[in-house]
Amino acid sequence: MPRIRAASIGEHKELTRAQVLEEAERLFGEYGYEQVSLGDVAGAVGIGRTTLYDYFRDKEDLLATLVEETLPATIERMVRELPEGLSWRDRLAALSVAMVNFVATDPTLGLILHREVAKLSIEAQDRVGRAHRGLSTEFVTIYQGGVDAGELKALPYDLVGRFLQDLIMSAAKALIDSPDPQVRRQEVTDAMVSVLLSGMGT
Repeated sequence: MPRIRAASIGEHKELTRAQVLEEAERLFGEYGYEQVSLGDVAGAVGIGRTTLYDYFRDKEDLLATLVEETLPATIERMVRELPEGLSWRDRLAALSVAMVNFVATDPTLGLILHREVAKLSIEAQDRVGRAHRGLSTEFVTIYQGGVDAGELKALPYDLVGRFLQDLIMSAAKALIDSPDPQVRRQEVTDAMVSVLLSGMGT
């Protein structure tokens, strides 16, 4: 019988689940998603691999849950930290730059999502996509505000979303592939903003 590490079985399960997510995030960030097994995560927590299946179906479920429980707060912080008083154009540019920096530098949610999402099952991709919803909503709000203010061109929403995603991910990949991302960061983000605003700005 495993030792109960809390005042009740329910609290023990909550604690164990939280520790699994914490160790998964650490291991995924340190070694990469592909290189880490569920056994590695279970060992880091101090539980058996079979016990881990009481909490998560498989490694994809673990990653998707990690994204669902941590990404929305990260997005909220990213939006909250945008400078106040920006025009709609500048707010769109600032959020795009923040997203590039996040994808290119965050060892788990940024880099792993950039590299691994396309390899996940449709169900896991859908869960990850729903976790991004807050960011999509913020981009839509900014874009609509810019259109209403005459600062941004009125374009089909589905195309705007695709263009923004492709541009942000392309800029992030340029940083990820760079031998020294810090050296290229300003160059890459400046170029992205230039393309973004010349294409969508009025």
